[in-house]
Amino acid sequence: MSDQLNEAPSLRLKIYKLLESETSSSITAKIVTWFLIILIITNVAATIAASEREYFSLYKETFILFETLSLLIFSIEYLMRVWCCVESKKYNNKPKFKSRINYIFTPMALIDLMAILPFIIALFFAIDLRALRLIRVLRLLKITHYFKGFDIFATVIIKESKSIMAAMIVMFFLIIIAASIMQFIEGKAQPEQFGSIMQSFWWAVVTMTTVGYGDVIPITTTGKVISTFIMLIGVGLVALPAGMLAGRFGEELRQRKESLDSQIKKVLAEGPIDTEDYEALEKLADKLEIDPEDLQRTIAQLKQGHHSGKCPYCGK
Repeated sequence: MSDQLNEAPSLRLKIYKLLESETSSSITAKIVTWFLIILIITNVAATIAASEREYFSLYKETFILFETLSLLIFSIEYLMRVWCCVESKKYNNKPKFKSRINYIFTPMALIDLMAILPFIIALFFAIDLRALRLIRVLRLLKITHYFKGFDIFATVIIKESKSIMAAMIVMFFLIIIAASIMQFIEGKAQPEQFGSIMQSFWWAVVTMTTVGYGDVIPITTTGKVISTFIMLIGVGLVALPAGMLAGRFGEELRQRKESLDSQIKKVLAEGPIDTEDYEALEKLADKLEIDPEDLQRTIAQLKQGHHSGKCPYCGK
């Protein structure tokens, strides 16, 4: 009995590494990862196909069987993630029950829960099929587990959230002003489209975002002149958040590169890079979303500069 208890943490750790893809060199981990990725994609494809009544009526039993098997697999995966999440370093020296509760409310765990939500809802409530279909399509978010590039995207969005929010608020104010001006100018000429500020709101949004559907257009000369200025202002405002994000992406990548360079220099200062040091650097590079080839190139450059006593970038 004591032997089984000693083996339990080992099994839990192995499952944790498989699900979190920490054993990148393991064939089993790769098989599990790609199986789940393919299952997610085929689930979304099946949901899209099932929205066609003709296909659904012809292959109804197949769709239901595939959905049942998928729910079973996703449910097992979710429960296993909750069970083995305590192996994560951030939950070290914390009560297991509290750690699991904290994990359940993390964004990634909530996405996993969303994958099995149709089954849970169907057990207790009668729900419209279209709503269930929408929830199934949201399973696509589970792919963020396996493509770590989403991490840097989320980091950039969070860091620039205040600036983006400020730009969105300014745009919202200008949309209200534009809708008010056009209601005043075009209201009498086109009461059906510009009879009120609320009616003018659609035109203001479409014009300010430079989409330009053309379903509602000004017909007065003054309205056309005002629209020209509004469109020009809209071009700048729409480009502003994009420029903010592009700048932050570049800065984030530079900071991550500097962080890795600093760690490599620290290791080189202590002596030659051995296998253990290299594995630690690989993990850091993976965490920072830096390509393994870039890691090797950086190590070679810094190693050359370290031996020569010169900076590998400026030569001084």
